[in-house]
Amino acid sequence: MGTVTAFYSALAAAEGESASALVVPEKRGKGPFNEASIRSFFGAMSMPLSLTDATLSGSDEVRVSYEYVTNQGRRCRGRADAETIYALGKTLISRIKALDGC
Repeated sequence: MGTVTAFYSALAAAEGESASALVVPEKRGKGPFNEASIRSFFGAMSMPLSLTDATLSGSDEVRVSYEYVTNQGRRCRGRADAETIYALGKTLISRIKALDGC
């Protein structure tokens, strides 16, 4: 659970490199795990991402709830399931599935 909460804390601070470092190597720098994209998207919030809940929903899965407001005023109150694996001597995120469209 620590890895997942650290990942969302990095998103809240728009720290793309820190967030990406918590993801399995084969997904780093790609799509939603691209460091520059993370910095650009989460750095332009009128209300930064805030993790509102995190609970274990399996041995390798954490359900998170979060909220943010974009600089265009779009409000998101979302949830996601984050799957983790133990690799390279640490717990890393292998997959995140958004449940509420944001």
